[in-house]
Amino acid sequence: MLMTKLKPVTVGEILVEEFMRPMGLTQQALSEAMGVQRKHVNEPCNDRRNVTAATALILARVR
Repeated sequence: MLMTKLKPVTVGEILVEEFMRPMGLTQQALSEAMGVQRKHVNEPCNDRRNVTAATALILARVR
């Protein structure tokens, strides 16, 4: 098996790099669109918490 020194990509990195930055969203704007407190967006973005199934469903509804 090939060993690499790359760390795995986290859900927070994907959320920020693939969705928030290209769409020009801040954590505050995303939290308002989701209808949740900013900490529910901040913690996954900073890799302090995983995205729960409930949060993923709310994220899916945000356009």
